[in-house]
Amino acid sequence: MSLYHFHALPTDTLAGWRMAGQGGFRVLGGGVIESHGGPGLLWYAQEIYENFVLKLEWRTMIGDANSGVFIRCPPFADDPQPAIDRGYEIQIDDYGVDPEHHTTFSPLHITGAIYKLAPARIVTSFGAALWNELEITARGGTIEVVLNGETVSRLTNASREPRGHVALQAHHEGAEVQFRDLRIRRYED
Repeated sequence: MSLYHFHALPTDTLAGWRMAGQGGFRVLGGGVIESHGGPGLLWYAQEIYENFVLKLEWRTMIGDANSGVFIRCPPFADDPQPAIDRGYEIQIDDYGVDPEHHTTFSPLHITGAIYKLAPARIVTSFGAALWNELEITARGGTIEVVLNGETVSRLTNASREPRGHVALQAHHEGAEVQFRDLRIRRYED
């Protein structure tokens, strides 16, 4: 199995990206984009990925911000629901809000968790206004999440979509999250 070089996903102009749902993303310059409004997903429509490593940096602008990085999303148009139902979300929410049980600090909902599927075993995010490094590896039925150099969650026997698009979440108004330096490399047989 060979591993190809990382290539950057464009964030200076958002060329190749599409927005589904409410809210959006604005280009701030220097390769930084920021979510606003929501709910919605900004998805990279140019490529479909199966086995890959995705690296990026993100930061929240307030402590209770909520967002996520989606992988292996099926193609979708104006409604982000297929990505939510059939893709995988790597959670960004330092409060770990579980909306169904009205609790906080849920391991299945906190930063680094694979939302509702694999809990975060440790929280390693730096808090508001500080950049965090996220690395997501998807190979076959295994998805692993490394946050700031620490493995925080791992899902084995993933049974949803085996390939798909990459997307970023705009969760709700007032929960701005910034992203930069999105890079991806594929694994090929």
